[in-house]
Amino acid sequence: MLLVDNLEMAIGGKPILDDVSFAVEQGQTLCIAGESGSGKSSLLKAINGLMPARFDRLCFRPQTHREITHEGQWHGKPGLRGSRWVMQDPIAALNPKLTLGRSIGESIYSKKPNAADLASATATALADVELPPAMAERKPSEVSLGQAQRACLARALIARPTLIFFDEPLSALDAIVQKQIAATMKRIQERYRITFVIVTHDLGFAAAFADQMLVLRNGKVEAYQPAQSFFEAQASRYCVDLVDAARDLGSLPQAAEGARNQAEVSL
Repeated sequence: MLLVDNLEMAIGGKPILDDVSFAVEQGQTLCIAGESGSGKSSLLKAINGLMPARFDRLCFRPQTHREITHEGQWHGKPGLRGSRWVMQDPIAALNPKLTLGRSIGESIYSKKPNAADLASATATALADVELPPAMAERKPSEVSLGQAQRACLARALIARPTLIFFDEPLSALDAIVQKQIAATMKRIQERYRITFVIVTHDLGFAAAFADQMLVLRNGKVEAYQPAQSFFEAQASRYCVDLVDAARDLGSLPQAAEGARNQAEVSL
């Protein structure tokens, strides 16, 4: 479980995030949407201690660890124990001098396994993301973007996290590879009951994947509701415009006229 209560962030006196609160249960997916500059990536960085922020409460309860709670100002050691992060650009996220196997294995920095255990864990992580064992010997320059993103996902999985943050994990990939990796992510989540927090501009992906939606606008919460409710009846004009734009671009099916009229009346 991840709980964020009244997160606030300002840089140089300029508010970046204001009164952001949400909770996501173990094994569920929260998708964070909103226009560029709305604070989505800053929110992930704040939760992970990469940018200074203030919380009434930040609570994360890993399955195998004691509850982690921060109150007040926090800008400390990066990362939440028991969590991992998959970034937008897989090539930039991987060390170009290391093989994929080395990059994946280095994610177990807290346990220092012996060589045999490390090789076994790396092989399991590769299999989890549907990459053949031979990929362990390749460098990032020798694989496709899709394979590199699978390697980044394997690097997150090898430490057996209970929470994975994703920052636009599919945006650099073509449509077919996006669908394949999204399916892999779903299988992994169901197999290991991992909580996903995903920043995405793709509302079609969010509609298929999310249990809850959090929409940010100018650093504030514009909507926070179950995904099904969000896509059936948006809570604000801004959210209606977001969903309509996704439908016009083909990433969401067009709404039936009756449902569209009902959403309009509710505003």
